[in-house]
Amino acid sequence: MKTTHITTPDGDTVVEWWEKEDFMGRATTITSSGHTTVIPIPDDSILCDFCNAEIKEFPVPVVWGTHALCKECLIEVQR
Repeated sequence: MKTTHITTPDGDTVVEWWEKEDFMGRATTITSSGHTTVIPIPDDSILCDFCNAEIKEFPVPVVWGTHALCKECLIEVQR
């Protein structure tokens, strides 16, 4: 996995560049009223974590460890 650095208003930020296979096997966990539910995320469902746009171009920039971004939102986080 390739990494680069960008400058954001918060300072230097590491960007990881994920390929499609890096998104395989994901799940989200929801906890409510003491109950925990794990929901698998389809491998081909890759959405921008900021605007929810579907991402189809790879590699995908991922910031702050887990946030996938479309190209437009990557530009926005640098402003």
